[in-house]
Amino acid sequence: MSRVIALGSADAFSSAGRGNTAWLIEDGGPLCAVDFGPTAMRALTRLGRDPQELRAVHFTHLHGDHIAGWPFLLVDAVYRAKRTERLDASGPPGTRDRLQALWSACYADAAAKKLPFPLEVRELEPGGSAEIAGRRIEALRAQHQRPPHVALSLRLHGPAGILAFTGDTGPHPGLAELARGAVLLCAECTDLQAPAAGADGASPDYPAEAGRRHLAWDDLRAWLPGAGARRVALGHLGPAARAARSRIEAEARALGLELRVCDDLDEVPL
Repeated sequence: MSRVIALGSADAFSSAGRGNTAWLIEDGGPLCAVDFGPTAMRALTRLGRDPQELRAVHFTHLHGDHIAGWPFLLVDAVYRAKRTERLDASGPPGTRDRLQALWSACYADAAAKKLPFPLEVRELEPGGSAEIAGRRIEALRAQHQRPPHVALSLRLHGPAGILAFTGDTGPHPGLAELARGAVLLCAECTDLQAPAAGADGASPDYPAEAGRRHLAWDDLRAWLPGAGARRVALGHLGPAARAARSRIEAEARALGLELRVCDDLDEVPL
């Protein structure tokens, strides 16, 4: 069965005791994940899956709740699984160095040695694309970090059609292109309500004029009816959004949307 599984469904703070949001892609192509935070390995083992089945990991951006599972995937590959099969990864500019730094920080001795399997890390600019592990990966700009840092939204073109992932982002016009023609849109929903003006998390390193960094159900309710995605799965849930799961799903049905507010390990058929 073709499906996407929520390896985690929470925000960076593991709200409500849930894992950090990541997605496992079972669409008839080689197994891959979108993001791989610190709770992703545990989620795979809870599913009864060998993490070394993964052929690729696609990172939307380089915050810890999205990448910190990487050194545990590598140490498992080297010492438990004795992996020899190629592994691919992709992400925004800077991904190669950040993943190596994370590997070195966690397992310095292992990181000083050559991996016993081929590893290729591809860095994608917004507007770019690459053929990776049997899929075309299309990168779009997300509104989440200030330059020089880059956050991405992703479109994965695979056997089951286009799968779209917002990653972490605030509302911006580019989201219209992201969901176009997607059989599934996996969207972040950090907040239930859009913050009031002046209460949007602005700080000296991220001023208000840079725009909001996360989506709320208020934003999604306005955008999704015309977005063009067949199904929607919500993750990266803060406490208020998770507590309103029944309300959100009821409002989505009233709008004609097939939408699930995900919990950890929920499966969304394609």
